[in-house]
Amino acid sequence: MILREPERLAIRRLWERKLEQDSRQLPRSERHRNLDPASAEFVAALASGLDAKSLLEIGGSSGISTIALAAAARATEGRLVSIEIEPIRQAEARQIIHSLGLDECVEFLLGDAADILPMLGEVSFALIDCEKEDYVRFFDMLTVGPGSVVIADNILSHDLTDYVEHVRSRPGVESMTLPIGKGLEITRIT
Repeated sequence: MILREPERLAIRRLWERKLEQDSRQLPRSERHRNLDPASAEFVAALASGLDAKSLLEIGGSSGISTIALAAAARATEGRLVSIEIEPIRQAEARQIIHSLGLDECVEFLLGDAADILPMLGEVSFALIDCEKEDYVRFFDMLTVGPGSVVIADNILSHDLTDYVEHVRSRPGVESMTLPIGKGLEITRIT
């Protein structure tokens, strides 16, 4: 079992708050934008099953994807780098990760991924869940090698056909959309 019960409970609480914020129609800047629980379970299982050691998330928000990928990193004895541009959201994610005892699995980096990605080395597993207009640019900035997997969220909910066409047009990749959560594009570097 990759995600343990305390981690699932934390994910459930964060998701319920996100749904409540959506129902109140808060301004976008005040809403926490998180990976949905089904997608979190999937990415945790996939990263663990692939034995990913160097994990990356671009856009951690308040922590659902961070919990899932940190649990995978724990299982593989790997490490997650979590990039978030919003300090309040990242502070909450840090606190949650600490309360779950996953600190040693995560390195938090605060800032714009465009500034941070050039400083990172190769990653074996990456999750892109940030501003949708940045997906293509950030995908192209990743350092990935054969066997690496990149997942992008919100493919179906935001009709991200430009991103899908972009990654599928790249030589040396296999890519497919899975209708999990809001739609995940799974791209494997061959």
